[in-house]
Amino acid sequence: MAETFLFSIAERVLAKIVHLSVDEVRLAFNVKTDLKKLEGTMISIKAVLLDAERQQHQNEKLRLCMWKLRNIFYDAEDVIDDFKCEALRKQDAINHPNINNLK
Repeated sequence: MAETFLFSIAERVLAKIVHLSVDEVRLAFNVKTDLKKLEGTMISIKAVLLDAERQQHQNEKLRLCMWKLRNIFYDAEDVIDDFKCEALRKQDAINHPNINNLK
């Protein structure tokens, strides 16, 4: 299980990217092409991660790189979550334009 730790993080980030591909979000932010490219890149990264995770036990430098990469994936996941929240806020403002008048 420890061998696939980064792989599972990458999988989670990729799943979030796929969920961002909902038509409304793609159209609202005009990022369809960018999301597709990012999805392809993530699939490639996942394959490399599987190999690296298997080899990291024999290579201290690789183990350090994997640790740094884990942090990068967590940061990427945070950015995607922030993006989703902002998209929801904007969509809510469009769907309920008079909500600020209630305050």
